[in-house]
Amino acid sequence: MQITCLHTAQVHVQSFEKLFRNSGYNGKLDHVVRADLLDRARADGVAAVATDLRAAVGQTGPSDAVLCTCSTLGPLVDDLARTVPHLLRIDRPLMEQAVQVGGKVLVVICLASTQAATLDLFGAIATQTGCDPTHDLLLCDQAWPLFEAGDVDGFGRAIAHAVKAALMADPDVAVVVLGQASMTAAEPHLADIGMPVLSSPQLAVDRAMEIARS
Repeated sequence: MQITCLHTAQVHVQSFEKLFRNSGYNGKLDHVVRADLLDRARADGVAAVATDLRAAVGQTGPSDAVLCTCSTLGPLVDDLARTVPHLLRIDRPLMEQAVQVGGKVLVVICLASTQAATLDLFGAIATQTGCDPTHDLLLCDQAWPLFEAGDVDGFGRAIAHAVKAALMADPDVAVVVLGQASMTAAEPHLADIGMPVLSSPQLAVDRAMEIARS
């Protein structure tokens, strides 16, 4: 069995390696890092990297599952998945769970470039499942430079601070959804908020293993 992860940041290699191994996966695990795809998608729009993403996926070899860990590239991944069924966008299992929780959802992201992709997926899954959750979006773009600088703990704390401020302003929120894989750094700092905090990496790892086994 072989699973390939396609990342847009080197930092994800170690974290996903650990997640897969801790989840009992003992097959071959490859990582491809293409930071240029996210850089260009942010600068020129997601459509600008469609051809290069297709080529990158085509170069993953005989993988039983390919997991793209970049939320910004999600719509392109969905397009490719129509002909590459073993390809998974990282936030799909997350949003599937989020719409099922019930109550108001606070969707949190750190990059404006992923906003449309994240909310479109949330809405599409809600429609497909017959759910009708309300949601708000929280953009923590002030935290992203900390991630880029390698200050992962500071990044997580900044997100948590913004989330807690948003919850104080809106007590109707029932679940917090961390929309990007990197944002799991905020989870330890949100353990005391008294509501579910959902993130994508573990859910996506579990789904990728299901795909690979099938």
